[in-house]
Amino acid sequence: MVKLRYYLKYSFFFLLFCFFSLQLMGEEAFKKEQETFVPDKNIKILKVLEILNDKKLKAGGLQSLIYERAYWNWGAIVPSDFRARAGQIYIFAWKKSGKPEALTARFEYRQLKTKEEVWSQSIYYPHAHGAIDSIFKVIGDAYFTNGTVFAWRFSILKNNVIIAQSKSFIW
Repeated sequence: MVKLRYYLKYSFFFLLFCFFSLQLMGEEAFKKEQETFVPDKNIKILKVLEILNDKKLKAGGLQSLIYERAYWNWGAIVPSDFRARAGQIYIFAWKKSGKPEALTARFEYRQLKTKEEVWSQSIYYPHAHGAIDSIFKVIGDAYFTNGTVFAWRFSILKNNVIIAQSKSFIW
């Protein structure tokens, strides 16, 4: 009986030690995975627009919403065309002052049905300068199979270093 109590006592401490050491190793790997963020004063993200282009959205007689849907569905004739264009559209307006340089705009997002899986879209700008609108679309099958976007992060990268960033409150 004494040996059993001795065994249980030390096996508990051993398991506790293993749990915390694995947790710390996971945190170190997570810290290594994070990208560096070095803010650049020459880049400003001015505005973020989210547009829901779906039949579920009722315009309620608002001309601006009716126009917005007509604009994004322009050219769609058959129901399959409308389905391929339905979804969420994100427009990020940002400004780059100074000399033109090569930048990448990256949009990362999570969807309802895929939970914590992160999806990504990127646009490369070889000579970024002035006012720029980056448009990212989560439409068609990606929207209907994976659900709506519930969290997002927009980053501007220079040589794989984040120099400007905007994100939703859930991210």
